[in-house]
Amino acid sequence: MIQSIVIVGAGLAGATAARALRSRGYTGRIHLIGNESLLPYDRPSLSKDVLGSKQSTPPLLMDAAWYDAERIDLHLDDPVVAIGIQDRNVKLQSGSNVSFDRLLFATGMQARRLTMPGANLEGVFTLRGLTDCESLRHAFVPGKSLVVIGGGLIGCEVATTARMAGLEVTILECSDELLTRVLGRQVGAWCREQLEAMGIRVELNARISHMNGEQHVRSVVYCDGREFAADLVLASIGGEPADTLMREAGVMCDKGVVVDACGQTSHPDIYAAGDVAAWPLKHGGQRSLETYINAQQQAEAVAAAMLGERNPAPQVPTSWTEIAGNRIQLIGDIQGPGEYVLRGELQPGRSAVLFRVLDGKVLAALAVNAPKDFGGVSRLVLAGTAVAPAALADTSISIRELLKGQVRTTAAG
Repeated sequence: MIQSIVIVGAGLAGATAARALRSRGYTGRIHLIGNESLLPYDRPSLSKDVLGSKQSTPPLLMDAAWYDAERIDLHLDDPVVAIGIQDRNVKLQSGSNVSFDRLLFATGMQARRLTMPGANLEGVFTLRGLTDCESLRHAFVPGKSLVVIGGGLIGCEVATTARMAGLEVTILECSDELLTRVLGRQVGAWCREQLEAMGIRVELNARISHMNGEQHVRSVVYCDGREFAADLVLASIGGEPADTLMREAGVMCDKGVVVDACGQTSHPDIYAAGDVAAWPLKHGGQRSLETYINAQQQAEAVAAAMLGERNPAPQVPTSWTEIAGNRIQLIGDIQGPGEYVLRGELQPGRSAVLFRVLDGKVLAALAVNAPKDFGGVSRLVLAGTAVAPAALADTSISIRELLKGQVRTTAAG
C-alpha cells in the first residue's frame, strides 16, 4: 500500500503531479519539496510580465489554500541533499529525513554558466528563477546597455522585454541565425528582422573572448578585439537537467533522467517528469523537452503510473513564446527532414503557419500570430494527417476542412 509519495521539485511538474494524485483519489501523504521559498509559480512569466514590471510576482500555480485543503506537506526553501534508495528516504538541507514509497524527481533545469574571464563580474546575470528575475529587473534602467549572450527563446524574450523597458539591447549569437534549433531558419530569420525593427542590435557568428570591467562589467569583447558596451549582461546559453541527485543515487541518466513513456526510471519506485526527464518522443528519440505543456502532460502520466494505471504518453514537443510582440506556437520538431509548406504570410500583424511534411504526413507546425488555428493545427500533427502540400498552403481551405477531410479518409479506409 502506498502511504507516502515524495515529490522533489516544487515547479510545474511537481505541483501538477500533486494535484493529479489527489484528483485520482490518492489519500496518502504527499510531500512537495522545493529549494525556493515561494509556492510553485508560473516560470514563463519571468522573462515577460514580471521582468517588465507588469506584475510584481509571477502567478501562483495554485493558491496557498489549495495545499492546505488537499493536505500537501510543503517543504519550501529546504532542498534535498541526498536520496537513499535502499532505505527509501530523502535527506533535506535542514537535516530532516522524509520517507517514501514512491518518489517523483522533478527538479527541472539549471542554467549553464559562462566560464570566460570576467564571467563573475557584477552585472552578469542568468535567468532561471524568481530571485534571478528580481535582480535583473532592479537593474533595468532606461538608457542602460544590455548585452544578451545567446539568441535562443529566453534570450530573445528578455531582449524584447528590455527594449520595451527602454534599454539599449544587443544580442550576441554564436550561430549564423537566431532560434534555428527551436523555430527553424525561416522563422528564426523573420524573428531577427522583427527584433531589429524594434531597435535591437543582433550580431551573428559571435566569438566572444572575455568581459571587461574591474568590479562591475563594462563591456563584452570579441576574439578579434571588437568591444560591445555592456552595463548589464544576460548569459542565456541554455540549461542542463538538474539530475545530480539521481546520478548519485545510481538511477540511470543520459542528458537527463532516463524514463519510459510513463515516467518510470531504472528504479521501479522512482519516476521523473518535466525538464529534468529524458522522455520518449512519439516520432522517435528521447530527450528533455523544456516546455510547459509537456511538463504538465508528463506529470499527469506519472501520477497515474504511480497509482498503478499505466497510460504510456510518448511526447510531441509543444511550446509557445512571444518575441517582438509576436505570439509563436509550436508543435513537433520543426527542424528535420521533409518539405516546408507556408500557409499565409510572415508579415507583421499577419498570421501564418509553417508546416513540416514528410512522406505525405504533417509532422510539425509553427503558428505565428494564429492562436485560433493552433488547436486544429495541433490535431493535424498529432494525427500525422496526410494532406497535400497545396491544400495546406491554400488559405481558402480552413483548418477545420482539412481535419474533416482526414476524418473521411480514415472512415473510408
